[in-house]
Amino acid sequence: MRQRSLAGREVTSIGCGDVSLAIAASRGVDSREVERSLHHALELGLTVVDVHPEPDAEHLVGDALPTPRALDRVVVATTVPMLSSRPGAPQRDVLPERLPMGYVQERVEATLRATRFDALPLVQLPLRPAWRTSSAWAELAGTCARLEREGKVLAWGAIIDDVPALVDAFAEPPPPPPPTTTPSGLIISLFDATTPAAPPPTPAKKHAPLVDEPWLASLAVPFNFCDRTADPIFDAAKEHAKTILARRPLAGGALAGILGPGIKLVPRDDRNAVDARTLEGIALTMATLAQYVRTEPLAARSTVAAQQFVERHRRRDDIECLTVAELALRFVLARGAIALPRLHRHAFVLDAFAAMSAPPLAPDLLARILDETSG
Repeated sequence: MRQRSLAGREVTSIGCGDVSLAIAASRGVDSREVERSLHHALELGLTVVDVHPEPDAEHLVGDALPTPRALDRVVVATTVPMLSSRPGAPQRDVLPERLPMGYVQERVEATLRATRFDALPLVQLPLRPAWRTSSAWAELAGTCARLEREGKVLAWGAIIDDVPALVDAFAEPPPPPPPTTTPSGLIISLFDATTPAAPPPTPAKKHAPLVDEPWLASLAVPFNFCDRTADPIFDAAKEHAKTILARRPLAGGALAGILGPGIKLVPRDDRNAVDARTLEGIALTMATLAQYVRTEPLAARSTVAAQQFVERHRRRDDIECLTVAELALRFVLARGAIALPRLHRHAFVLDAFAAMSAPPLAPDLLARILDETSG
């Protein structure tokens, strides 16, 4: 099984993402199935568990890892959710009201009680790059450092929901000032003609807000075949020794065959709000990926355009994956991230294990798939 480094430990490259009894229930999954899936994933050796910020989910994970010995091999990632913003001037500093210091400490202590852990292995904060200039930023970092010193939290991570804002905040360092010139336009040199030329300066690193924060061990971002907005972050994260946690690696179930035109969901499922145009796009994506897997997904023939694509493109000879879900997870792993799919159903655990146990995708195959799914 492929490994990654996270919060000072070697962990599996796929984990249980966003464990939530409330979300599972709204999508027609019984809590016993979620519990069974979690235990099965841990038995197979998955060592990352991402927990939705709800007491029932935190309690479930605490029960699944009841001893310090069990917790020693698993990194449990919990989350401090933001508070709702208050009405007011849109450009004001909102960090003190969205993540007040007392509230962060209260949430950490509440999670410790719910899980019954001695310390939380990784606590994630929803952060925005603009908050680096907030007057409360230093206080937030100081509070996090104090909770580490007290032994309540072992490491901190950031959850980035607005990835485009973070990518836009990446900036080149300011250029060097132009050489001083005389009124006649001749450059004033500090060296005479016999002085050897100075070597070119080493290019300065790009400014990468949040990615270059030394107290953050990881960044959690949405990343999958359908949403590759976060791709520019990966190189910066590697440069600053940050681990990328890929949220929604199956695009909310679209790449697991759960979404598509004509596919019925339970009435309370939040994905019923997906519009028809998006569903048609999902069908065409599934049709494109169907030629690279052994099991054709249902959505691959759910529209006229998707069916025509499938009929024009025969299945390739160099197939490496059984399902689109496996292919999608292996794509995320090829980028060096830890994939965090929701494994609320037992069958999903097997897809995750197959993807984690398989060798890396062939570079030429990956390049072809990326080319066909771009845009």
